[in-house]
Amino acid sequence: MQISELSRRTDVSTHAIRHYESLGLIAARRTPSGYREFDDAVIRELRFIVMSRQCGFSLKQVAEVLPAYRRRVLTAAQMIAMLEHRIAEIDAEVAKRRALRKHLVEHIAWFQERQERASSKPRFPRAPSHGSTTRNAGQAGGKKT
Repeated sequence: MQISELSRRTDVSTHAIRHYESLGLIAARRTPSGYREFDDAVIRELRFIVMSRQCGFSLKQVAEVLPAYRRRVLTAAQMIAMLEHRIAEIDAEVAKRRALRKHLVEHIAWFQERQERASSKPRFPRAPSHGSTTRNAGQAGGKKT
């Protein structure tokens, strides 16, 4: 089948199909006119790639297990182990995000306390400093000595 039909049957864009082919994840034959021709087996492989990507696996990780999937030797136990490992990675990411969120909330509280302290202090006009030129001019009072 041509790439447009494969795209229609799998709901995978032609751009993604070309990308997966360029990475060696899927293969196509070329017709004498240069069109890609895909076997029906590629449908199954694309579904596996899409499912793996939806689970958050990288294309490198997919490439590592795809040969076993193709040969139909990838077991349910192996898939479960990979999914559990992915869950552990996500749990670690969530823990990092929660710690970052807590840190941000603490910063907000610190800034709010600082802002409240600053706004609750009485504000009095500042007296000019002793070295001010305006004061010296005023003290001269026009008297000459």
